[in-house]
Amino acid sequence: MVQQVEIFKALGDETRLKIVRCLLTQEYCACEFTFDIQKDQTTISRHLKILVDAGILKSQKNGRNIIYSIKDKATIDMLINFGIEGIPCCEEGKL
Repeated sequence: MVQQVEIFKALGDETRLKIVRCLLTQEYCACEFTFDIQKDQTTISRHLKILVDAGILKSQKNGRNIIYSIKDKATIDMLINFGIEGIPCCEEGKL
C-alpha cells in the first residue's frame, strides 16, 4: 500500500503530471522539459527525482544528459487506466 500512496502523491502534482504525459509518447532528456513546462532546470530535476523514487520513471545516463522514460509496460498501462493521455512535449499549448 505504501507504493500506491507514493504513486498517487507523485501524480498529484500538475508539473509531474505534465512530465508523465510527455513521457507517455517518448523518452526525453531532462533539459527538454524546461521550455514546454516553463519551469527552471532545478525544479524539473526535483520533480523527475520524485517520479523516479515513486517507481513511475526510469533514467539512463547518455553522455552528459540523463534520459527519462516510463519505467515499464505495466506502468504505462496503469497510467492509461488512470485516464492519463500522452502528449508530445513539442506541441505548443497542449500542456
